[in-house]
Amino acid sequence: MKLISCTFLLLLFPQIFLAQEAHQPTLQERLVRLEEGQNSLEKRFEDLRSEMNARFDDLRFWLQFILGTLVLILGGLIAQWMLLWKRLSQVESRVEERLVIAYREEEIRDLRRRLEKLEAQRTG
Repeated sequence: MKLISCTFLLLLFPQIFLAQEAHQPTLQERLVRLEEGQNSLEKRFEDLRSEMNARFDDLRFWLQFILGTLVLILGGLIAQWMLLWKRLSQVESRVEERLVIAYREEEIRDLRRRLEKLEAQRTG
């Protein structure tokens, strides 16, 4: 009975039994599949490397842009500070000149008063 059922199954589904026996991969076939898998992995790694390099290039561009912007802003601030310092020193020197002139005018007035006093004492 088992023999009849196995023959019946073999006649109905011959691909199953023959495929299992015929599809034993040889060592050479397995090595070929391994090499193909290794080649596909190498290609994937190369693709990942090129994608990663592109991302790093984009990142480098933006970092250079941000650094350039910061240097430009810092340079502008330094230039403004230098102009402000120059103006402040000019104003300071003008204030000093005016103070010296005011002090000299006060001295001249004081000397005139003394001179007038001495002239009044001499004549009077």
